[in-house]
Amino acid sequence: LSYNGARDVMYGYIDNENGIVSCIYTEFSVDNVPNTNPRPIVHDGGLDCEHLWPQSLYDGDEPTKSDMHILRPCKDNVNSARGNKPFNEINDSQTNTWYWLNMQSSNIPTSNIQEYSESGSSYFEPREDVKGDIARSMFYFYTMYTNVANDNFFNTQKETLYQWHLEDPASQLEIDRTWEIATYQNNLPNPFILDYTLVNRAYFYSEPNSNVGDINLDSLINVVDVVLLVNYILGIDTLSEDSIQQADLDNNNIINIIDVVALINLILN
Repeated sequence: LSYNGARDVMYGYIDNENGIVSCIYTEFSVDNVPNTNPRPIVHDGGLDCEHLWPQSLYDGDEPTKSDMHILRPCKDNVNSARGNKPFNEINDSQTNTWYWLNMQSSNIPTSNIQEYSESGSSYFEPREDVKGDIARSMFYFYTMYTNVANDNFFNTQKETLYQWHLEDPASQLEIDRTWEIATYQNNLPNPFILDYTLVNRAYFYSEPNSNVGDINLDSLINVVDVVLLVNYILGIDTLSEDSIQQADLDNNNIINIIDVVALINLILN
């Protein structure tokens, strides 16, 4: 699809709920949006197209520009306020502007605060209900378009996006949306929506420490390691940070007699 075609499909079908198209960040909506040629009505009503991964932070060409997995309807002034700011949690006292429906305010809301999106000087925080949706779109873009994506922009928000993904798992609505998009894009859904474990496996997984128990770091696990561990617990010897990591056999960040028992069992087995 061209960019115009992608927007028409998004406004006319993907994000059109019985003629209503709503902003991803504020829930502001435009009514009576037709399935065909929806752009004039949507744009005249105050919505435009948000690129969750800002166009200024990649080359802006096709197919990235028209990939509906990273496109969302958005109220035009909120789209401008977000600009190319990375997503993040913002302390309420550091929020410059709050957005919900057609409202914007510089004051902290006294009710429905979870429904507001927030714009700060350096970051943008979307409303709570869509944080996971946005996170999975961001991981999708960086994975699919790594060759053009801005690495620093991704790394700045990667940890926050991961937390949002964990705290706000994909809903059936989000799953249905990605499959509907796939019918227009070579039958390719966003895999981060379909597989909850994929974010961790792709970006946060680390191999288990296969040398746990090797306290003197000689690639052998034997009685010498037991003696070092006991002496460390008794305060007779000190250990390096690497050795302490090997000594924590039960991985609870505490070195004690339980680790000694675990080490002896490891040697005996």
